Amino acid sequence: MQNITRSPILLLVLVGMLLSIASVSGLHPLKADTDGDGMPDGWEVEHGLNPNNAGDASIDYNYNGLTNFQEYKKDYSPWDMDTDDDGISNYAESTGLFGFFTDPLVEDTDDDGLSDLQEICVYVDTDNRTQMDELFPNEIERENARAEITNISDKYCYKLDPTNSDTDYDGLGDGDEISKGASPTCMDSDNDGIRDGEEVYVYQTDPTLRDTDGDGLLDSEEIFGTYGFVSDPTNEDSDEDGIPDGEECLGFGIAPIAPSRYAMSYEEFIRGNEYENETITLKARVDKIKYGSAQTNYSIFLKPLESDLTQGKIGVARIDNSWHYDLEYGLRHVDDRFGFSLYEGDTIVIVGKAGGIVGITREIVVDSDGKLYLIVSPEEARRRWLPSNEYIRILSKLTNVTTLPSPTITPTPTPESSPIPNSTTSSLDANETEVNKTANATAPALTPTPEFVDTNKGVSGLLGYGAISIVIVIATLILYIKFGDRIPIRKKLKENKGGKSQMMSLRGQNTGTRKEWS
Repeated sequence: MQNITRSPILLLVLVGMLLSIASVSGLHPLKADTDGDGMPDGWEVEHGLNPNNAGDASIDYNYNGLTNFQEYKKDYSPWDMDTDDDGISNYAESTGLFGFFTDPLVEDTDDDGLSDLQEICVYVDTDNRTQMDELFPNEIERENARAEITNISDKYCYKLDPTNSDTDYDGLGDGDEISKGASPTCMDSDNDGIRDGEEVYVYQTDPTLRDTDGDGLLDSEEIFGTYGFVSDPTNEDSDEDGIPDGEECLGFGIAPIAPSRYAMSYEEFIRGNEYENETITLKARVDKIKYGSAQTNYSIFLKPLESDLTQGKIGVARIDNSWHYDLEYGLRHVDDRFGFSLYEGDTIVIVGKAGGIVGITREIVVDSDGKLYLIVSPEEARRRWLPSNEYIRILSKLTNVTTLPSPTITPTPTPESSPIPNSTTSSLDANETEVNKTANATAPALTPTPEFVDTNKGVSGLLGYGAISIVIVIATLILYIKFGDRIPIRKKLKENKGGKSQMMSLRGQNTGTRKEWS
């Protein structure tokens, strides 16, 4: 018997047991309950009570909240120090020794699938003798109590509440979360924007996977229709057309693409050093671009997809590619490898090696093994006349693209049953992926959108054309004034005063068979 000196009651119990032994011979031979306390003499003798003392019926010797009479009715032992056999003594449970008042009669007070000991194990101080004495109180050999508690706390390492079945209030019980590999202290274990309980009971998705069906779209993006379409997060191909949902919405998904193993949002990227020195896939918008004078690399300053807030930190993509000025783009910088020119506000997907945070900046490097993808809408593709390139992705399935601002375009109305605009413009056809071609095969044609100049982003190009034209005109005038006398035709005209007739003669000399250029 442990901690006998803890209460005077226990001392009285010992005295009562001794007296009961001596009083057995004084029992009434014709009465099953000599003292009339409701407990048969045989049961009292068996459990060390006094069959001649009715007062022991109302005593609770083992701190479980039941009197001896109630113990008899439930067929419990009045001396069992751990009535529910959960490894915590009745005394510790009823007095809140470990911070919680749990039920000494129930192994799992909150009925969440975890025993009270499993939920309070992380609160136990294994160096505290008082606490350790209240664990496994019915065990004769208690030398391994410390090791047992350590093993349990390693497995159930969360700070849980044994009186609350759902510690994080996400709608999924603590026991269910642990059994499924989710966190019972985090409402959204996989950080996909949906609470764990909703994933399991409402959407039947996996609370530990951001993309349950592996189609390249987050579960929340499919459920809430982030890209314009609500799809099934448990079915890779919701419309069963042979093309994954992510590929239909994005041309390719936000899921990792070779050689990347990890996909991150911009917010996750600048939050810490996760996946440092690993190849990751990152989706963000272009804030500004800084080009080096050597034309061997350039840097893209990034910002989130949904807002311009940077949380006090900056993400930078260093692109180790050469670049050149291209007149076709209005003297804009064009990447020699990826073959496109970026604008501020563009949505891009980067595959590169993640660096660590230095100050307030975290860098991702796109080297020869990295990739850079430009994401544009069909309207943006027409407007910019992008070349056919594997690194340009057109959001062919979206009807409401808000990623990039663009001038108002009024196309020929399209029936609502066909959300995919189809253009007869050859440049757009050259850019369409196989997905677009398949989708457009059944869609009515639209009147081609006329080409126009984006005054917001082509001002520098127009100024460049104007400057070049002025330089050419001035240079021509200077050459003409300085060397005009040496021109044969002008010299002959000066020598011959019959200028008009002579000019006609010279024109006649130049008449002949025209040379055809192959």
